[in-house]
Amino acid sequence: MAGDPEEKGLRRLRRVRTRRDAANLHQEQAKPKKTPYTPAYYRQLYKRIAGWVLAGLGLLVAGSHVVTHLGHFQVLPNVSMQDLLMGYPVAGILFLAGIVLLGS
Repeated sequence: MAGDPEEKGLRRLRRVRTRRDAANLHQEQAKPKKTPYTPAYYRQLYKRIAGWVLAGLGLLVAGSHVVTHLGHFQVLPNVSMQDLLMGYPVAGILFLAGIVLLGS
């Protein structure tokens, strides 16, 4: 029977479930899915970290070279070896290597 209260209740229940399911489906579609990082991203991240480390080391070497020439700091017993190992050329090479890694 079309006017049966039990049948109306079942139709209403089906309608409510359908709407609820559609709302849940919409919410699931709206949420962004978590994607794991790709190996390419990790390679880029490691390059960036290595670049900053090299650039920082270059600046550190340049700073220690300035302090060494001021006469307040000596690491190696021989001044010429210290000049070669802690000089501006080594600082420049380290810094440029870091910048090149950051740029790639």
